[in-house]
This record gives sequence, C-alpha cells and structure tokens, in this order.
Amino acid sequence: MKKLIVSVLAASLLSGCGSVALMTKTSELKAQPEMLIKTDGDFWGLGQKGSFDVVGKYTGKYDRSSSGSTWFNTITTTEGDMVAEITRTDNGKTWILVCSGGGTSINFGGLSFGGNNPYRCDISIDGKTVGEYEMKPSSAAISLDVAKYESGIVRINNEHLNVKSVHKSDDLFMTVEKPLGYVFEQGTQSIAAVQTNGLLSLQTLPDLTDDKQDLIVVGAIASALSWRPE
Repeated sequence: MKKLIVSVLAASLLSGCGSVALMTKTSELKAQPEMLIKTDGDFWGLGQKGSFDVVGKYTGKYDRSSSGSTWFNTITTTEGDMVAEITRTDNGKTWILVCSGGGTSINFGGLSFGGNNPYRCDISIDGKTVGEYEMKPSSAAISLDVAKYESGIVRINNEHLNVKSVHKSDDLFMTVEKPLGYVFEQGTQSIAAVQTNGLLSLQTLPDLTDDKQDLIVVGAIASALSWRPE
C-alpha cells in the first residue's frame, strides 16, 4: 500500500505541475549546450516509427513496437523491439541497431518471478556486428523507492561506456518510476546525459573524441527511442 501511495503521488507530481521534470545532472553537464533530438513520428513527433535529427550532425529513422499478454492473472509475457538506422552526416558512417527485450513472468501470491531479460541492441556497420547496447533491471537501495532502475553498457569496437537510468529531478522531492533520462559514465565520471522526459535532448562534455561522440549518440538513440516492454 505504501508503494502504491508513493507511486500515485510521484506520478501526479510529474504530470500535474506546469513544467516538465528534468533529470538531475552534474554541474559540468548542465553547463554544456543542449543538442535537441528532433523526431517526426506519428504521436506528437514520437510514435511507433519515424525519423530523427540530432542538430544536423546525425540523422536516422526508427521503427519500434511493444506488446504484452496475461493469462489467468498469473502468467505474463512481454516483448519490445526496435530497429534504428543512425547516420553521421559529415562522413556518411551508418550504424544499424536491432533491439529486443522482454520475457515471461509468473505471479504467485502477489510476488512476480522472471520476466527481467535484458533489453539488448546489436550494433552493426555494413552488415558486420561491431558492438552492443544492453540494459538490465537493477535493484533500488531503499525498499520504498518505486523507481525501476536500469544499468548496462554501450560498446562500439574498443570504445565502451556505462549507462544508467536517472529517476531523480531537482524539481521533485522523490524519485519516479519511469526514467527521466540516462547518464553515460566513463569510470566514475559522467560525460554525457540524454533527457527522455519531455523534449529529447543530449548534453556532453567538451573535447570528446569523434569515436566517443559517435558512441554516445548511438547509446542516446537506443535509450531515448526504445520502447521497454511493460
């Protein structure tokens, strides 16, 4: 019951206030310019399929789906899929993402078991797999925390970063269930963040290598445009 009250209250705060809740970021990232990720999908610009543009530096298209079924109020199956194409406009390099996740869970006595398979994207160039994006559920430190945390990695060739979902906002006094965005970490340093609640935007630290920038954009698209199965 406590979790339900907290969840309802957090949801009302997120949707009921006059402004969109922005994910918490480090002061270094806050100081960087925002790069808008513009989309033209069929659902206010962000639907099942469409195209996107990251300040003219990267463009692409995506197609995604999410579904779920429950039998006898006990067995639940979920599935989420996405295919995306990302092109760097100055050199034409193109990455293809093929993503999927979900699983089957069993509810017994109010407790749910299973169904927490990782959400994974295979990343390829010219038909050759060069990396992956993978996110797994991670447990909260506080039992009353309703946030559904995720953590994982994004890798292209020898470049890789850790990825974590962010559920805290400086505008709210508690965490929320759905991610407000994702942060990309190199070791213990946050070097980029993508805001997924409201307008999609990306901020990165300056002076990153081209390979690191490419990796962040690919990870940002995988994070921001995927539909996680419910």
